[in-house]
Amino acid sequence: MRAGIAVIGANYGDEGKGLLTDFITSQLAEECSVVRFNGGAQAGHTVVTPDGIRHVFSHIGAGSFSGCPTYLSQFFVVNPRLFVKEVSDLTCIGIRPLVSIDPRCLVTTPIDILVNQALERQRGTKRHGSCGVGINETVTRCLRSTEFATQAQELLNLRLFERKLLHLFRNWLPQRLVELNIDLEESIIQESFNQPESIASKFICECESLLNASEISFRIPDTRFVVFEGAQGLMLDENRLDQFPHVTRSKTGLENIGFLFQKFGLEELQVNYVTRTYLTKHGAGPLPGECSWRFPDATNVPNPYQGSLRYAPLNIDNLNYSIDLDLKRGKYLFPNLSAGIAFTCTDQLEMPDMRELPLAVNIVSHGPSRGDIEVLNGANYLKSALKPISRARAVLRA
Repeated sequence: MRAGIAVIGANYGDEGKGLLTDFITSQLAEECSVVRFNGGAQAGHTVVTPDGIRHVFSHIGAGSFSGCPTYLSQFFVVNPRLFVKEVSDLTCIGIRPLVSIDPRCLVTTPIDILVNQALERQRGTKRHGSCGVGINETVTRCLRSTEFATQAQELLNLRLFERKLLHLFRNWLPQRLVELNIDLEESIIQESFNQPESIASKFICECESLLNASEISFRIPDTRFVVFEGAQGLMLDENRLDQFPHVTRSKTGLENIGFLFQKFGLEELQVNYVTRTYLTKHGAGPLPGECSWRFPDATNVPNPYQGSLRYAPLNIDNLNYSIDLDLKRGKYLFPNLSAGIAFTCTDQLEMPDMRELPLAVNIVSHGPSRGDIEVLNGANYLKSALKPISRARAVLRA
């Protein structure tokens, strides 16, 4: 029987999805693969091994330390420049990731990054909270017209793809800048107009490196378990109108997994909604209860587009609403679905009263590494596919 395990952020992202994915894949080892079902290079999923090796996963699945192959599904946005950098970083620590890419994945170009960052700078204090890696610009461009769309399958002919890049520089970029009322005199904009061939040539080299480090194919990994590693969180889903415009350009919950479920021949799905014991938000937009708390976080460092990581007490009502909304959408997509909550950062702040939660707590993490994780006894975790660990260190308020 083939089964799926979903790791979904329950809040604004940065909940600990990389940590949980690393733990699950370490338990299932060669029996599982990791599928990225939304988002793109803006993900930052931190994994720290028990012996202290650290990496922030972006494109590559967070199961790579256990040798699990990664499949970038059709809903993933590929950024060749950042993909190649991540593969290089992993190679430096002795990891050679196995990655296959759905030919339909959208591809981010230097143009998308340029426009994204220029627009966010221009917004000033009214920024949307973008990571600045061009996700929304990529999706917008590709949906506008097939003339401007770029997909992974086009990388298989780099000569033609380079021509398309130059076409985008000459035709899409000026049109988009005017449409967004972006200052055309900004120096970085002028540089792109003056050096399109140079920028395109460098990007083609990066695309060639991507081809050398991955396979573009419809063929999916043949494993017993499939771990669906989500990006961002339910509060950032593109359909969360109550959070707009401070949302991401993807479906962060069960919807995309529903489309992939049959493709992978799965019979059941275990969903893990991940949350810290407190709220964080890295970027602009409302954060109810925002306070001056500060906890150690080496991943979410201040940057020009998102600012500093923000904190607030965990809002149980919002957590319950987000999970309930996602499960209502998902219950028609899966014949056999079970769900639970995974809490991280219990070493920094204790868990809330579990009686207030919409689902049972399946997993608790007491630190940054898989060795700090426990599976609570009695949890319906893929029928005990994962080994329960002693509850001796649990920090609970029942």
